Amino acid sequence: MSEPKTRITLLNVLHEPYDKRMYHKLARSFVANGYKVTSVCPYSGTEPPESDIGVQFIVFPYKKGWWSRIKSVYTLFKLGRKIPTDIYIAPEPESWVSAIMIKLFKGGKIIFDMHEHNPNKMAQFFPKFLHKPIEYLTLKVMRIFARYTDMIILTRESFEPLWKGIKTPRITILNTNHLQPICSDIPLSLIEKYANAPTVIHQGVFGTIRGSYQLLNAVELVVKEIPDFRCIVLGEYVYGSVEEYRQAIQRKKLEENIHLLGVVPFEEVPKYIRVSKIGLILFQPGFLNHTLAMPHKLFDYMREEIPVIVPDFSIEVSKIVRESDCGLCVDVTKPEDIANAIIFLLRNPEEATRLGKNGRKAVEIRYNWQREEQVLLDGISSLIS
Repeated sequence: MSEPKTRITLLNVLHEPYDKRMYHKLARSFVANGYKVTSVCPYSGTEPPESDIGVQFIVFPYKKGWWSRIKSVYTLFKLGRKIPTDIYIAPEPESWVSAIMIKLFKGGKIIFDMHEHNPNKMAQFFPKFLHKPIEYLTLKVMRIFARYTDMIILTRESFEPLWKGIKTPRITILNTNHLQPICSDIPLSLIEKYANAPTVIHQGVFGTIRGSYQLLNAVELVVKEIPDFRCIVLGEYVYGSVEEYRQAIQRKKLEENIHLLGVVPFEEVPKYIRVSKIGLILFQPGFLNHTLAMPHKLFDYMREEIPVIVPDFSIEVSKIVRESDCGLCVDVTKPEDIANAIIFLLRNPEEATRLGKNGRKAVEIRYNWQREEQVLLDGISSLIS
């Protein structure tokens, strides 16, 4: 048996072992194509993480907070430089710094996997009057880093203008999902609870800037028209207090209508989507990352053949939805607009079915990981050669 072609190390400050993109997409694709993969990542569990595909995990304690993120730069450098590696992939600015330090210390090639509009994201940690200068300075630093980097992966085309004039090779790999059959392995308990009821779903990180209170007020309006309406919320409540949100649900007497289910295993998510009638994305305006968003959940919903309701201001998301004709683009700052869209789709099942089928067709033809994977593998091959 021949040795693996290339050794790849994923350096993560925030992405835990089984991250949706870093593990279930990048790592799986690399391993399936003969690469040896190590993931250095934060971990909050008590038992050592294990990989079903042979990825070696090297973990360090997971701590929230800005100071911990800064300290992680040295932690990743210290751990990463000990690993025999040909290519380092960094998905955050902090891990990018670590990768550059390792390259200067021992060599190797570096890929920066750009998930977010990092200059805008960085500015959010400062008072509003400093946002513009912080964005400017962050971009200047990133463009300097790019000169020591061998490739940049963009997760959306709208990031390309940030790198104008930089010669570092760039490829665009969308956050799509693996193409697979529509989920049919659904527990009877889920079918009985949701499949035959007017149910919608929001999955992924949630909170105030992700439209939690707009959803709450929209559900209140929908329930007046459709009393047995249910909304599944999957994922961690990150932005704001989940306890305060639960109390707000209780004050409106919507405990039977909004089901906060928390985080479920990656492989279980399609089951919850499939028993729902509509998928929701409720990013609120005011954040450039929301304007340029390209969330996994859009493709999760489309793959499971359900229509979507998305923000009309989100450039990439609304473009995909309109071109694919797979859902409704609405003003998600207005609960009444969200409610009207939900009621329309629930009361017009034939139209909802048509939109859902269009979404599935778009995934089969264009928006699937098998297609993006080939771009990734070609990019890695070009670095090796």
